[in-house]
Amino acid sequence: MRWQAVALVAVAILGTGGVARGDDEANTRTAMRVFVEKMGEGRFDRLDEIYAPGFVAHSPSADYTLEEDNESGKLWRQAFPDLKVKVERTVANDDLVAVHWSATGTNSVAAAGMPGEGAAASVQGMTFFRFAAGRIIEEWSLIDMAGLMKQLRK
Repeated sequence: MRWQAVALVAVAILGTGGVARGDDEANTRTAMRVFVEKMGEGRFDRLDEIYAPGFVAHSPSADYTLEEDNESGKLWRQAFPDLKVKVERTVANDDLVAVHWSATGTNSVAAAGMPGEGAAASVQGMTFFRFAAGRIIEEWSLIDMAGLMKQLRK
Protein backbone atom coordinates (compact mmCIF):
# COMPACT_ATOMS: atom_id res chain seq x y z
CA MET A 1 0.00 0.00 0.00
CA ARG A 2 1.01 3.61 -0.54
CA TRP A 3 1.15 4.46 3.19
CA GLN A 4 3.55 1.58 3.77
CA ALA A 5 5.93 3.05 1.21
CA VAL A 6 5.69 6.44 2.93
CA ALA A 7 6.33 4.80 6.30
CA LEU A 8 9.43 3.06 4.91
CA VAL A 9 10.71 6.38 3.60
CA ALA A 10 10.10 7.91 7.04
CA VAL A 11 12.13 5.16 8.69
CA ALA A 12 14.91 5.64 6.13
CA ILE A 13 14.96 9.41 6.66
CA LEU A 14 14.67 9.36 10.42
CA GLY A 15 16.69 6.22 11.03
CA THR A 16 15.90 3.62 13.60
CA GLY A 17 18.03 5.15 16.34
CA GLY A 18 17.67 2.14 18.67
CA VAL A 19 16.07 2.91 22.02
CA ALA A 20 14.19 6.22 22.05
CA ARG A 21 15.94 9.00 23.93
CA GLY A 22 14.02 11.13 26.41
CA ASP A 23 13.66 13.95 23.87
CA ASP A 24 12.31 11.52 21.27
CA GLU A 25 9.66 10.30 23.70
CA ALA A 26 8.67 13.82 24.79
CA ASN A 27 8.56 15.07 21.19
CA THR A 28 6.43 12.07 20.18
CA ARG A 29 3.95 12.79 22.99
CA THR A 30 3.74 16.42 21.86
CA ALA A 31 3.25 15.42 18.21
CA MET A 32 0.45 13.05 19.20
CA ARG A 33 -1.35 15.92 20.94
CA VAL A 34 -1.87 17.56 17.54
CA PHE A 35 -3.96 14.56 16.44
CA VAL A 36 -5.59 13.53 19.71
CA GLU A 37 -6.38 16.91 21.28
CA LYS A 38 -6.36 19.49 18.49
CA MET A 39 -7.82 17.61 15.54
CA GLY A 40 -9.51 14.68 17.32
CA GLU A 41 -11.13 16.64 20.15
CA GLY A 42 -11.24 20.09 18.53
CA ARG A 43 -9.24 21.63 21.36
CA PHE A 44 -7.41 24.62 19.96
CA ASP A 45 -6.46 25.88 23.43
CA ARG A 46 -3.04 25.45 25.02
CA LEU A 47 -1.35 25.42 21.61
CA ASP A 48 1.52 27.43 23.08
CA GLU A 49 2.52 24.17 24.80
CA ILE A 50 2.69 22.40 21.42
CA TYR A 51 3.96 24.97 18.91
CA ALA A 52 7.07 27.15 19.01
CA PRO A 53 7.01 30.84 18.05
CA GLY A 54 7.64 31.16 14.32
CA PHE A 55 5.97 27.83 13.48
CA VAL A 56 5.57 27.14 9.75
CA ALA A 57 3.40 24.49 8.08
CA HIS A 58 4.86 23.66 4.68
CA SER A 59 2.73 22.49 1.76
CA PRO A 60 3.53 22.03 -1.92
CA SER A 61 1.78 25.30 -2.77
CA ALA A 62 2.60 27.62 0.15
CA ASP A 63 3.80 27.98 3.72
CA TYR A 64 1.32 28.73 6.51
CA THR A 65 1.53 30.39 9.92
CA LEU A 66 0.15 28.76 13.03
CA GLU A 67 -2.94 30.95 12.82
CA GLU A 68 -3.59 29.90 9.21
CA ASP A 69 -2.93 26.25 10.05
CA ASN A 70 -5.37 26.42 12.97
CA GLU A 71 -8.06 28.04 10.81
CA SER A 72 -7.69 25.16 8.37
CA GLY A 73 -7.99 22.67 11.24
CA LYS A 74 -11.12 24.38 12.52
CA LEU A 75 -12.67 24.20 9.04
CA TRP A 76 -11.94 20.45 8.89
CA ARG A 77 -13.60 20.04 12.31
CA GLN A 78 -16.58 22.03 11.01
CA ALA A 79 -16.82 19.90 7.85
CA PHE A 80 -16.62 16.68 9.92
CA PRO A 81 -18.29 17.42 13.29
CA ASP A 82 -17.91 13.78 14.37
CA LEU A 83 -14.24 13.58 13.32
CA LYS A 84 -12.26 10.79 14.98
CA VAL A 85 -8.48 10.81 14.59
CA LYS A 86 -6.15 7.95 15.45
CA VAL A 87 -2.37 7.84 15.59
CA GLU A 88 -1.38 4.63 13.83
CA ARG A 89 2.38 4.74 14.38
CA THR A 90 5.24 7.13 15.04
CA VAL A 91 8.97 7.27 14.35
CA ALA A 92 11.24 9.73 16.15
CA ASN A 93 14.90 10.67 15.86
CA ASP A 94 16.65 13.78 17.14
CA ASP A 95 14.44 16.80 16.34
CA LEU A 96 12.08 14.97 13.92
CA VAL A 97 8.89 12.99 14.54
CA ALA A 98 6.90 11.24 11.79
CA VAL A 99 3.27 10.35 12.48
CA HIS A 100 1.12 8.02 10.38
CA TRP A 101 -2.48 8.88 11.24
CA SER A 102 -5.99 8.01 10.14
CA ALA A 103 -9.27 9.88 10.46
CA THR A 104 -12.94 9.02 10.01
CA GLY A 105 -16.04 11.14 10.05
CA THR A 106 -19.22 12.25 8.35
CA ASN A 107 -18.98 15.26 6.06
CA SER A 108 -22.24 16.86 7.14
CA VAL A 109 -21.25 20.53 6.68
CA ALA A 110 -19.91 22.21 3.54
CA ALA A 111 -16.54 23.59 4.69
CA ALA A 112 -12.82 23.25 3.92
CA GLY A 113 -13.64 22.48 0.29
CA MET A 114 -15.80 19.50 1.28
CA PRO A 115 -19.34 19.21 -0.16
CA GLY A 116 -21.18 18.55 3.13
CA GLU A 117 -23.58 15.99 1.67
CA GLY A 118 -23.55 13.58 4.61
CA ALA A 119 -21.08 11.02 3.27
CA ALA A 120 -19.01 8.99 5.71
CA ALA A 121 -15.33 8.94 4.86
CA SER A 122 -11.93 7.86 6.07
CA VAL A 123 -8.50 9.18 5.19
CA GLN A 124 -4.90 8.47 6.06
CA GLY A 125 -1.92 10.76 6.16
CA MET A 126 1.66 11.22 7.24
CA THR A 127 2.90 14.28 9.07
CA PHE A 128 6.51 15.13 9.78
CA PHE A 129 7.29 17.55 12.60
CA ARG A 130 10.56 19.28 13.41
CA PHE A 131 11.04 20.33 17.03
CA ALA A 132 12.92 23.17 18.70
CA ALA A 133 13.16 23.31 22.50
CA GLY A 134 10.41 20.69 22.90
CA ARG A 135 7.84 22.39 20.68
CA ILE A 136 6.91 22.02 17.02
CA ILE A 137 8.59 24.60 14.77
CA GLU A 138 7.90 23.05 11.32
CA GLU A 139 5.38 20.64 9.80
CA TRP A 140 5.03 18.78 6.49
CA SER A 141 1.88 16.73 5.81
CA LEU A 142 0.75 14.33 3.11
CA ILE A 143 -2.97 13.50 2.97
CA ASP A 144 -4.78 11.22 0.54
CA MET A 145 -7.10 14.01 -0.64
CA ALA A 146 -7.97 12.25 -3.93
CA GLY A 147 -9.19 9.19 -2.02
CA LEU A 148 -11.11 11.37 0.43
CA MET A 149 -12.85 13.39 -2.28
CA LYS A 150 -13.79 10.21 -4.14
CA GLN A 151 -15.62 9.00 -1.01
CA LEU A 152 -17.42 12.32 -0.58
CA ARG A 153 -18.64 12.64 -4.16
CA LYS A 154 -20.47 9.31 -4.50
